[in-house]
Amino acid sequence: MARIFKLFTMIAIFSISAIAAISALPALVAAANAPDLQDTDSPIRLIAEGKTSFDKLDNETAIEKLTAAYEKVPVLGDYILLWRARAYEAKGDADKALADIKTIKDRYKDSPVIKNARSKEIELLQKRNDPSLLKIFEGFIRDYPSELGIKYAYAAYLKGNNETEKAKKIFKEIYISPSSLSKTALNELSTSDITVEDLMKRGENLNKAWLFAEAEKSLREALNRGDGQLRNEIMEKLAYTVFRQKRYKEAAELYKTLNNKYWRARSLLRTGDIETFESELPEFVKTGDKRFASLLIAYGTKKRRDGNIEKALEVFNNTLSKYPSEKEDILWAKGWTYYLSGEYGNASDLFSQLYDTHGGSKYLYWKNRCAEKSGSRHSSAHKKTVAYRDYYGFLSMLKDDSGLQTLSALAEANAKEKAQNVKLDLSQPPRSLSPSLERVDILIRLGLRREAVSELIYMSKKNTDLNNIVHLSSYLKNLGNHKMAVNLIAKIPYAENLHELLYPSAFSEEVEEASGKNNIDPLLVLSVMREESRFDTEARSIAGALGLMQLMPATAQRLDRHVKLNIKHPAQLHDARTNILIGSYYLKQLLKTFNSAPAAIAAYNAGEDAVKDWLRKNSYSTIDEFIEDIPYDETRNYVKRVLTTYFEYMRTIKDTDISAVKKHIGAL
Repeated sequence: MARIFKLFTMIAIFSISAIAAISALPALVAAANAPDLQDTDSPIRLIAEGKTSFDKLDNETAIEKLTAAYEKVPVLGDYILLWRARAYEAKGDADKALADIKTIKDRYKDSPVIKNARSKEIELLQKRNDPSLLKIFEGFIRDYPSELGIKYAYAAYLKGNNETEKAKKIFKEIYISPSSLSKTALNELSTSDITVEDLMKRGENLNKAWLFAEAEKSLREALNRGDGQLRNEIMEKLAYTVFRQKRYKEAAELYKTLNNKYWRARSLLRTGDIETFESELPEFVKTGDKRFASLLIAYGTKKRRDGNIEKALEVFNNTLSKYPSEKEDILWAKGWTYYLSGEYGNASDLFSQLYDTHGGSKYLYWKNRCAEKSGSRHSSAHKKTVAYRDYYGFLSMLKDDSGLQTLSALAEANAKEKAQNVKLDLSQPPRSLSPSLERVDILIRLGLRREAVSELIYMSKKNTDLNNIVHLSSYLKNLGNHKMAVNLIAKIPYAENLHELLYPSAFSEEVEEASGKNNIDPLLVLSVMREESRFDTEARSIAGALGLMQLMPATAQRLDRHVKLNIKHPAQLHDARTNILIGSYYLKQLLKTFNSAPAAIAAYNAGEDAVKDWLRKNSYSTIDEFIEDIPYDETRNYVKRVLTTYFEYMRTIKDTDISAVKKHIGAL
């Protein structure tokens, strides 16, 4: 346990010099200690006093302070004008509020606050039923078509002005969208206003938003009300909805009715009805649809798992002759079948062929493993794979006993080669960012972190310069927006001095508390969190998993009997501490159950029963074989990503015990 906390403490304070320089930028001075707010003559203090006065409903003082601040802090003029407009509104002076908004629109056309200013303009004009409102509404919706709140207000305005049909059209548009306003908009419509086509479109939109149960309701209503003209199109969308809800048998019957052979075959495989799949296989192949290649590979793999190696190889060979464009995937499946059958010579030939044609660490790694199995491995065989700095590179490093730190030099050399002539100056912010970062500095000093983050995100959308991206990522990281920071820095070539931005010690207090209570390595918790949600507290998966560690509400309720956080509503899982405590407890229980980090990680993604079933039905001599043979593509790739991230976190620790790491991962 002491080692775990030592590891976490070290990574928490670990800082490459260049990143430390960025982290020390003035923008990150804590608001409470900001010298500008201590100085009674500071222009920034005027902004703070103006906002404080507004919050206390002292609008006169707010207007006075903000007016003075507008003259002295022009770099933040758009924010100041918007705050002053709100103060004027609260005072009852709509004309002056609208004048401030007009100034924002005229002078700050490229400002992050322009949308909020225009929204406030609409609100003010509505109150006085201004004749210009129609034009303002239309301009806003043209520029921000996804803002359904304003669209709803526009429709209500039209309805109030007896433009009923036009209003209905917009209410209908909102209804068929997957938004919180959908049901509200429906209340403005009668049953006769909603057509079968509308219900079908709503179902399609809900499918795209992963709201499959809601989609099914709309699509079934469309079927019930339809006259047959759109029946097949509705049925296609309904079948997809049912498939995504894992009701594969029902989906298979729907696709049979539709004569959709590819999805029929896919559903049959998912439901495990191999007998029906085989009986209909000749019809499937006749279609010439090359998507069937992946299904035939899955079918051959099923035969291999059932122990029928000869049939599996026959399927792969037939698939190769029928779909030569899918040669790479077919040869891999064939080579993997040979490997697990102990035919290492045949497997090695195929892996060598794949590596020579496509490159990549996967084929090289398993080629080397074939050499090991057959007793012909060269002492330096895995060193070439280490240089890839990926999942297979880390496994090769562990097998080669070269130590985690050996990777740094290799990774840096490889990254330099890829980056070619790209040079990063991390010592100070680029001049092109200076005016915008000054705005961010002031917002942070004022304690307006949300506004500061919005400003940075707005800037990041307009910047492609590598130095700018690095500095923006660092600002976002230090403001706690790790998701955006990681996604932003991932756009540029890897460099060692950017490692902490890619792999931050996010939510350190919560992770330390949870790892301490559950006696679990905090780096593993961080790794799962990073790959589950990219540190996004508001994350929601296609299956309905929520928060940082992507917990299903039902699972969280079950685990809460032990964690005792009194979970009453799924929304609680968006709280960082709650999510990490429950997720860490669950991960620890899985580690106890499987006594293997990779198996526990797989179970975290696919469920305990599935992993137990895989281990029961198959015999693997090493953990890398288990990982490579995980039946679910999503779970297999997930385990590889989490382990890669885990290694990336660990390798920043100079005294990492390689033997302990190997024990934690399992036999290789």
